[in-house]
Amino acid sequence: MNGAEVFVDSVSKSFDNGRVVALRDVSLRLDPGEFVSLVGPSGCGKSTLLNLIGALDRPDSGSITVAGERLQHLGDPSQYRALIVGFVFQFHNLIPTLSSSENVQLPMIGQGSSSAVRERKAQELLGEVGLSHRARAAPTTLSGGERQRVAVARALANGPRLLLADEPTGALDSETSDQIIALFESVCVSHGTTILIVTNDDRVAERTVRQLRMRDGRLLVDPAVEAQRITDAAS
Repeated sequence: MNGAEVFVDSVSKSFDNGRVVALRDVSLRLDPGEFVSLVGPSGCGKSTLLNLIGALDRPDSGSITVAGERLQHLGDPSQYRALIVGFVFQFHNLIPTLSSSENVQLPMIGQGSSSAVRERKAQELLGEVGLSHRARAAPTTLSGGERQRVAVARALANGPRLLLADEPTGALDSETSDQIIALFESVCVSHGTTILIVTNDDRVAERTVRQLRMRDGRLLVDPAVEAQRITDAAS
């Protein structure tokens, strides 16, 4: 399946009855299969933008379109998140009472596949991230890097067209971070997945094909340039 094309058009978002402005008129476009990083200091709006693209929240103004779906018109955002988007967070969010395989299978539950199919798919994905031998292991017995690799496998469970990663290497040492980014690179190539990764680490950002920088809720690019990218794609 091809990666998703993403359009963010003049999006703004505030909290606390408008007293905290998180995003100010942000526009960007991600090409299908593109590996892009979103870089900037803490509090600049990176995670807010990621949450809006993932339909975990709604913008105050502007529009977001992913794989042809206008997010403000979604009938069931949970289905969008289940079938189009995969999430990887800084802290893996694995369920400690479940094995690696069972954690990977979680997004597949309720999608119509049998337990045998889910288990086989989980084993394939764990093999892809180099952890087939740890399928029955509990998260508490895994290293930090192994837990994050399980989280990546879980994010790929339903074959998402867009992978959103929020500081996925923030809790890892440099060597393990390099391994996780190499895994993202592999996913981008082998699956054609569009990947947007939020990071404060310039070493991580340099591994991506394109870097977008934010400050004070704004994207630090010429708005006309991003607007032209959106116009070119639509024409």
